[in-house]
Amino acid sequence: MSDSVWRGGDDPLRCVSVSVQAPGVKTFRLAPASGARVIFHAGQFVTVELPLAAGPTWRCFTIASSPLQEGAIDLTIKRQAEGSERGGTAWLHDSLQPGMTLRAKPPAGPFCLMAPPETPLLLVSAGSGATPMAAIARWLRDIDCKTPVHYVHLARQAEDWLFRDEIDGIAAALGTWKTDWLTTVAGSRPDAAAFAAMAPDLATREVFCCGPSGFMAAVEDAHAKAGGPAQAFRKEAFVAIPIPELVAEPKPVSASEEGFSVTFQPSGKTTAARPDETLLAVAGRLGIAISYACGEGICGTCRVRKLSGEIEMNHMGGIEDDEVEAGEILACCSYARSPLVLEMI
Repeated sequence: MSDSVWRGGDDPLRCVSVSVQAPGVKTFRLAPASGARVIFHAGQFVTVELPLAAGPTWRCFTIASSPLQEGAIDLTIKRQAEGSERGGTAWLHDSLQPGMTLRAKPPAGPFCLMAPPETPLLLVSAGSGATPMAAIARWLRDIDCKTPVHYVHLARQAEDWLFRDEIDGIAAALGTWKTDWLTTVAGSRPDAAAFAAMAPDLATREVFCCGPSGFMAAVEDAHAKAGGPAQAFRKEAFVAIPIPELVAEPKPVSASEEGFSVTFQPSGKTTAARPDETLLAVAGRLGIAISYACGEGICGTCRVRKLSGEIEMNHMGGIEDDEVEAGEILACCSYARSPLVLEMI
């Protein structure tokens, strides 16, 4: 393994192995082709480009392995039902084989543990939402962290419980963990009252929650009603979404709108941008393709470099401070606030 740190770009991820984790769930081990180290925090995700029939598509997947495993990352991915996505997980399950490479963006995302926890944790997940919890659990095991953890996982049936043997082993080894493995009852999920009864000390714990939106809403409701502070509740929220500005017919900039000129290099294409128009949408109007995935400033896929001018950027953790200081911005959540010159990365 090299001493250099993997930064994506021209250094793709190579598939090292593929294994079956559970029915309909596979774990893909990926390593930088250059042999560089992968640096990330437990709970973060990577964004990879999938060569789908409809065209290259960027998707975000949470890393399930421990950050101390720097030579490769594990992505544990459930095959989604036909029609629920553009075929990304189906392609991975059917086509990705050891030796193949994928373009990818470096790890990102605010849903993570950046330091050993000082207060008790509640790690609560449903379905494939177990993947960031696995990364956190494996990291706490690797650093021998004794902070109490209540680990709760919900699946439709016991055969679908992800990582159960390993998590129970971690709980037994650390000796400060409690685990609850749950199944849905007649297709329903526990409500806020059920979570409150399950974790009566909910308000005193830092909560990490990942799963379907309704499930996360129930846990968040229980946490709030128990008196837990909002800043102690974290939920995974990245999704690949269509951006309305890019789907709808482009709206021309009228003379009454006080826009700013935006120039993209190296093409030199220039247009006026409305104050409420993202730079991603501006690029789309010019026919300039910027890769994107979440559309919310989370995944960090749509990076461009600002060569001059002022912008307003409202990201959600998809870019680091040192990257911003180096001139990088996320086009999906940035707006022109003066004439701009941007460079494609």
